[in-house]
Amino acid sequence: MGPVRRRLIAALALWPQAALAEVCATTRPNWLAEDGPITGGAETLYILTSPLGLGLVALIAVALVFPRRWLAVVAALPALALAGRVFISRQSDVAAEAMATGCIGSAWPAVILLVLAAAMVLVRGFRA
Repeated sequence: MGPVRRRLIAALALWPQAALAEVCATTRPNWLAEDGPITGGAETLYILTSPLGLGLVALIAVALVFPRRWLAVVAALPALALAGRVFISRQSDVAAEAMATGCIGSAWPAVILLVLAAAMVLVRGFRA
């Protein structure tokens, strides 16, 4: 048990703590470790309250109020593009490190919400 314990202590001492802190400093500069890990719901709010997200929410709302085919397509394509961009961006090693640290949350709720919003806009626009 002695050599195993020494190896574990040595491995933990050499663990890249500064690199993990640097990942969170670049991805979420305002996140503090004391706040705890980011949840999927908080990540969804973070994505949808960005300037791009707010514009997209407004465009989807307009497309739902005025159901036109062209407006449905104009609203659904950026929603699907943002969902794809969020999904693809979470496949990187940096995102995996940030998720392991807790400074970003799961993107699945945001992706599912964006795809469902795009589907809802398309169905409403093409049925009108």
